[in-house]
Amino acid sequence: MDVFGSIWNNHSAMIEKNWKSNVGDSDMVLIPGDISWGINFQQARADLDFLESLPGKKYISRGNHDYWWSSLKKVSQFVGPSIKVLQRNAVDCSEFVLAASKGWNTPLWDGFKPSDDTKLYEREQGRMHLALEKALSIQKPGQKLVYMMHFPPVVDGRPSVFAEILAEYGVALCLYGHLHGSWSDKVNIELNGVQYRIASADYLNFKPLDITLEVTS
Repeated sequence: MDVFGSIWNNHSAMIEKNWKSNVGDSDMVLIPGDISWGINFQQARADLDFLESLPGKKYISRGNHDYWWSSLKKVSQFVGPSIKVLQRNAVDCSEFVLAASKGWNTPLWDGFKPSDDTKLYEREQGRMHLALEKALSIQKPGQKLVYMMHFPPVVDGRPSVFAEILAEYGVALCLYGHLHGSWSDKVNIELNGVQYRIASADYLNFKPLDITLEVTS
């Protein structure tokens, strides 16, 4: 990652130090994608082993650079026991219900190309509905809905169709990534009852974001 700027120099060491300083074995860590540059399981092994070695229970979902990722079953069998895989599904995390899907570029982005992006954009909407329907089916009274997706559902404060779906289902908190290097002042906002928080590693200076209050209050 250091090819993307000096901020990424020794980033894995910074992640490890900050993670161990802030995360205990009983904590949960949510990771919305771009976990490894590997293009297959063999190439991703070192990154997944590194993640497995860190404290806490980890919930991961897919990013656009996770080319090693295949089916939910295969990825679940590949990762270590402290890692839970989310792919168009949802899990009961006691204090909250967590669901996830990857998302995609939306027409709000200048780089959106209808010929390339429309099919994937529409497919990811369907996958989001599947994940949220699963979340509602296991949600208990008083539990909040938390959603992980890699692509940003809001662009400069404007809601995409993904954001509209999240609001429709009553999601309380959405975590996303994908954006690096420079950020709008509206990456962390509340919109139609949904709190949006960016979790890109460089934005957070490689320190875990504490969302305890957002998921329990």
